[in-house]
Amino acid sequence: MSKPYTPPGQLQLNLFPPHEEPRDLPGYLDIDAQVRHLIGEMIRNARKDRYIIAAEMTRATGKDITHHMLNGYTAAKEGNRFPLEFLPAFSAACGSYDLLNFLAIKMGCQILVGDETEAANLGRIEELQEMLKKEKEKVLTRMNQKKRLLEMEGKERR
Repeated sequence: MSKPYTPPGQLQLNLFPPHEEPRDLPGYLDIDAQVRHLIGEMIRNARKDRYIIAAEMTRATGKDITHHMLNGYTAAKEGNRFPLEFLPAFSAACGSYDLLNFLAIKMGCQILVGDETEAANLGRIEELQEMLKKEKEKVLTRMNQKKRLLEMEGKERR
């Protein structure tokens, strides 16, 4: 695994360990069955009827979404694909970011929600402060070394 390129002078922050898929396996990103299963799980965990979820999605998107469509998205039948454009409405209706988080993990990312974002920002600020403190110490050390060398040269000339 190679490290991502970081331009000189730019600080890099990795809050979470990266998730790597085994890229050498054929079909390593064929997530059809997993997405169908997860959609079904989200519907069950929402503790709402599929009619209600479909109605909330219809209201949110302005597009006609039926419970039959939701059934199709969870069935193993070829051709019924969950449109990505429905993800925000589906997540809101189910009260879950599970599908979005699953997709993010498959792409090597992770989502943060609400206060998690601010906590991550605070952690990043603290890490940057520590990195800057260490860099400042290095600069001061170099400056002091240069000053001592100049003082030593001045004494040798006398």
